[in-house]
Amino acid sequence: MRKLMIRLAVAMAMVSSVGSASLAAQEKGDLAEIRAVVEEAYLYGLPMVVGYKVMHDFFIDPKSGQFKAPINQLHNEARVFTPRDTAISTPNSDTPYSMVMLDLRAEPMVLCMPKIDPARYYDVQLIDLYTDNYGYIGSRTTGSDAGCYLIAGPDWKGEAPASVAKTFRSETQFSLVVYRTQLFNPADMPNVKKVQAGYSVKPLSAFTGAVKPPAAAAVQWPAFTPAAFTSEFVPYLNFLLQYAPATGTAAVEMPMRERFAKIGIGAGLKPGGEHMTPAVKAAMGEAMKAALAKIGQTAETVGTVVNGWNIGAAAGDRAFYNGNWALRAAAAKLGIYGNSQAEAVYPFTRNDINGIVLDGAKHTYQMTFAPGQLPPVNAFWSITMYDGGTQLLIDNPINRYLINSPMLPGLKKNADGSLTVYVQKDSPGKDKESNWLPAPNGPMFVVMRMYWPRTEAPTVYPLGKGEWKPPQLLPIGNLNALDVRRFGDKSLENFIRTDTRYGHDGLLQGPRGWGYWHYLEYPRLIQNPNLWPDWQSTYFIGRFAMPAGSAMTFNYSFPRARYFQFALYKEEHGTFVSIGESLAGPDIEPDAGSINPFRVGADRLSDKRDFTIHVLAQDPPAAGQPRAKNTLYVGTDGGERQVVNRIYLSDQGSDGTGWAPADRPSPARGLPTYTGTLADGSKLTQDEVVKRFGRPFSGATKQPATPEQWEHLVTAKTNDPTLKPDTAPARPVPKWEKYWNIKYSILGAFMPPAERAKIPYKSAIDGGGDPETEYMLVNLSRKFGPVYVMRGKMPTFPNTYAGSGGRGLEVMPAAQTQYFSLVSCESMPSGQIVDGLTDMQIPLDKDGNYTIVYSRKEDRPKNATAANGVAWIEWSPRGEGIPGPKNRTDFGMLMLRIMANSPDWQQSPNHVTEPGTEETVMGPYYPRGEYTTKAAFEASNLKK
Repeated sequence: MRKLMIRLAVAMAMVSSVGSASLAAQEKGDLAEIRAVVEEAYLYGLPMVVGYKVMHDFFIDPKSGQFKAPINQLHNEARVFTPRDTAISTPNSDTPYSMVMLDLRAEPMVLCMPKIDPARYYDVQLIDLYTDNYGYIGSRTTGSDAGCYLIAGPDWKGEAPASVAKTFRSETQFSLVVYRTQLFNPADMPNVKKVQAGYSVKPLSAFTGAVKPPAAAAVQWPAFTPAAFTSEFVPYLNFLLQYAPATGTAAVEMPMRERFAKIGIGAGLKPGGEHMTPAVKAAMGEAMKAALAKIGQTAETVGTVVNGWNIGAAAGDRAFYNGNWALRAAAAKLGIYGNSQAEAVYPFTRNDINGIVLDGAKHTYQMTFAPGQLPPVNAFWSITMYDGGTQLLIDNPINRYLINSPMLPGLKKNADGSLTVYVQKDSPGKDKESNWLPAPNGPMFVVMRMYWPRTEAPTVYPLGKGEWKPPQLLPIGNLNALDVRRFGDKSLENFIRTDTRYGHDGLLQGPRGWGYWHYLEYPRLIQNPNLWPDWQSTYFIGRFAMPAGSAMTFNYSFPRARYFQFALYKEEHGTFVSIGESLAGPDIEPDAGSINPFRVGADRLSDKRDFTIHVLAQDPPAAGQPRAKNTLYVGTDGGERQVVNRIYLSDQGSDGTGWAPADRPSPARGLPTYTGTLADGSKLTQDEVVKRFGRPFSGATKQPATPEQWEHLVTAKTNDPTLKPDTAPARPVPKWEKYWNIKYSILGAFMPPAERAKIPYKSAIDGGGDPETEYMLVNLSRKFGPVYVMRGKMPTFPNTYAGSGGRGLEVMPAAQTQYFSLVSCESMPSGQIVDGLTDMQIPLDKDGNYTIVYSRKEDRPKNATAANGVAWIEWSPRGEGIPGPKNRTDFGMLMLRIMANSPDWQQSPNHVTEPGTEETVMGPYYPRGEYTTKAAFEASNLKK
């Protein structure tokens, strides 16, 4: 139910009211206790509310678009699921479904099964309102012979007739029943229909011919809204708890229900949130957010990774969960109504064998089952492909959503008897198409289903530790083996060489940057530059914690590059914030006998270019007090810090770092060597520094905002009323702004001006930004025009790339800025860029002015060329770059970097000290732009 979970996560900040039975007691009570109880209740009740959404869409609301049948009426799906089915995530497409929602209040219901060919697997899953699987009918449990089964509610006290083979007891008065009937192939559908026609559902009185008991009271079903997950969570849960009494086997919940009742959660209780104090409301909102975080954490820890596949179980009966409500909620998030592990096991993966996200736009893949190593099942197995974002089936040219065991006769085996499945977005060729599992043009989610797994060796049990292991998903072909776009861009070979040389340091991890993440065949997760990197950058990042009084010493050499910087950060509120400790190239004192090539007038190509940086676990000197040269301070708290080493635009002929030549081996120092010292004077070697101080990254750096949070920003009712959800935060008349911080510049862009003005804008740079850089940005939308034209005056810059000898500029000149660049961005949850321009790649007229056209490839004007004096930058074809149908493909954003600016440049963005003064301060250097069309630009007076 990913769609429901998205709404839930997006709206969690809107939580404002939860019920209260005794408001006075709550207001005087311990807020910590309130938070604990609300968190428990949310974990407990969330799957019930998610299930109610399905119940409402399938069986209550005929206008939902997903309606199946009224309650107590069986609905047969004589088809398999397709991409048009969106109510349930990760739908099964190889067993046509039958479904019925049972009302067990007045009397039990009797389910009768026909005799079914033993070769055809089927199961009937019994699920209560808690989403517990309390019983099974079918091939594994009751066999293939005809039979009738009684389903009774928690209050029934009668006797089952002798003609009933077995009685199942639901703990709740409503129960969902899901039938799965195996389909062998498309031509087998008429046979499946015959089996489905033999399923019957009757009230007990109709089954026996007895007098029908009085009907149960009519139910006033509440319409479902997304507020069910936030501000209206308690009313919905209280409604459902009317039909889930804590009796029988559910009586173990009585102590918990009593805790819930104290804060107004329980059958028949009324919410009274409007009378609660702000402190109580805040405590409850915090509890719900904490519960959501726990659900996410639990979902991530379900199962064991085997050959890149996660094998585990999140669905089961009451005994399986044993009070672990977070696991039950995680099951609803991962895919509600999953089978219990005895009935089916679902290995799944989002990553290849190297731990890299599966992406059909980047790679082709293969998975090969060795001879005799097909999934060990008594029934059948399948491998189904889903979109990585929505977890829904994908459209593809051959309308194939899975490969399964009934297809084996039509699959081609290899000469040794093994079976290879080709996983890719385009056909592997007619000779291999029989074994082709089509993939999306982007991230993918692959689920293997093993129905009625064998318990004898080789078996998948115990899950994650069984003898049988799923085959590896191996990346075979790289679809993005691209070369340079413009003069000055690094080639694919350069990225590979740089990664080979510097990708193995214990403390400074990388190299990291757009090219490494997109061009390398097997990039490491830490190489993902997660938030709008520069096109020409190479980053190395490290995380460490130093005890008070300790020190680290880094022995470096200056790179042959335009810009170098060493900066320190700390993590705050999900983002990395500068601690004000950094050293940019010109500020660093070289070692004795060396030069600093970044200083004006320096010999940039000198081979004598060593320097040393010291990092001390001391508090920095007070303002105005002298600081030791080349020294940075991390404080005495022992907390984690992050270091970022930035290198921009290495010289022609150098690798991506500028530390060594690209075309031959070199003894150059490259990454620094480093040593440490403890407070007692003990010396640490480089390996000891990594062991004692290092805090390695476990994976990619997380984005500052999730797709759910971004969607909430786009659609929030509190947004500036002049904005529209299909274009926000872009405006018809785009204005460039200086970047201040995430709250003001990103979140504030959606707010009415008066509300935005209340946000503090003066703060340390966040988002891992460079404290030496002035960032400017503009939000755009193609709905206002498919082409955006940007104009301004370029500050003077040191054009260091080539020089007269083609290996870099010989002498560093004076300039207004050290580096100027423009990148084409996707939205914050993506954090990716798709194109970039550096200062030297932008044509200028005789007065130093530029014209830059921003558009998609198909909208690029014919005269938007460098030869015509116009730079062109690509508008991302992915728009926001968010997986799933809610991605707005018209979104665009441009970001300028203007770095290490001269204090003598009076119109520098450094002198913009208040929002809204950018144009006044920067004058001709302020970027201005307007929307237009391809035809209109081509008709301009610019030559073609």
